[in-house]
Amino acid sequence: DYARERYAADFPWKLEPIPGPQRMLINGNHAFSLGAVAGGCRFISGYPMTPATSILEWMVAHADQFGIVTKQTEDEISACLMAIGANHAGVRAMTATSGGGFCLMVEALGLAGCTETPLVIVLAQRGGPSTGLPTRTEQSDLEFVLRASHGEFPRIIIAPGTVEQCFQAGARAFNLAEKYQTPVIVITDLFLATQLRAVDQEAFDFGSVVVDRGATLTPEQIEAWSGNYNRYELTESGVSPRALPGSAKGVYVAGSDEHTLDGHITEDAQVRNEQMRKRMRKLDTIADEMNLPTCYGPEDAEITLIGWGSTCGSMIEAMKVLNEAERLGRGGRVNVLHFVDLWPLRWDEVEAMLRRIRVPVVVEQNYTGQLANVLQCYTAVRLPLRINKYDGRPVSPDEIVAVLEKEVMVRV
Repeated sequence: DYARERYAADFPWKLEPIPGPQRMLINGNHAFSLGAVAGGCRFISGYPMTPATSILEWMVAHADQFGIVTKQTEDEISACLMAIGANHAGVRAMTATSGGGFCLMVEALGLAGCTETPLVIVLAQRGGPSTGLPTRTEQSDLEFVLRASHGEFPRIIIAPGTVEQCFQAGARAFNLAEKYQTPVIVITDLFLATQLRAVDQEAFDFGSVVVDRGATLTPEQIEAWSGNYNRYELTESGVSPRALPGSAKGVYVAGSDEHTLDGHITEDAQVRNEQMRKRMRKLDTIADEMNLPTCYGPEDAEITLIGWGSTCGSMIEAMKVLNEAERLGRGGRVNVLHFVDLWPLRWDEVEAMLRRIRVPVVVEQNYTGQLANVLQCYTAVRLPLRINKYDGRPVSPDEIVAVLEKEVMVRV
């Protein structure tokens, strides 16, 4: 106000509104938070850890506006347990952390898996191990997240690659968690979490967000229940009808031990087999809903860049540079296969896609090529050509182009 009143009239440079669609300047964390609110999230617990902190900060700043309960906890263990407790009570709840904090959440993750409690965790990756590179980016937690916690239970892993996909992941994660009563881990990284982009507001379609609570019973449904209510009823899909606390007809034991149909502790071999098979059947049910990777560029390309998460933009730009410039005298030589949904997948269909690729090159920001390792394990397709960067800086289109021209294109 001071500057406007005293200096605006004499200031020679004026900023005029640009005609066209309204746009907002937003980063991945804030886009995810918008999607989470649209998807019904009303509780977040967390311990601040770069680069996930701004999700908690955004939720705190908008708590009164959207009716969100926010809790800054003493550590990541309690953050995850609070989110599990809130979900158990019927509230869509989440927590957000980075790799070191997720390490502390692993035992609680198993609790959600055993009790079949919905849970959403955002893991914003940074360079490791240990404190590693706390203000740098990396993609080195995929294989850890895939196997985190002792024992076996279903989990869902998605990794948005753009700001728009962060919004979609925020809304979708809670549907997946409740529909399949299992943890959903959304993997991002520092680059995606903090990069600012001007995005058309139409990209955030709040009206299209549908809340799907799956087999969660309404109070009316549970009051009309006939016979004994079994929380862990054996079903073909692996998903059992879920009653929320508060109804006399929906009482069950919620414990972390292996359990009978109504939740009581048991070590009976037959019951153990039945409950394990029931839980693990969810993987096939979930896989039917998961999205296959998206292909960008010419279908008949000779070289395909394969990646996940935030490498999406760099791969697409590198593809455009190479194809538009018609390097080596030929155009349309490169396309991109980008994974958002990572687990579980319909691996026979993924394998068919990979086998159609002439020259696959996997682009990742880690040392060992973790996506390539997972793909090789579940499809039996060899992926020896890899571009790996792990210095904490985002991979650039120029770096991808340079490697392709120097080491790959000369072979094609």
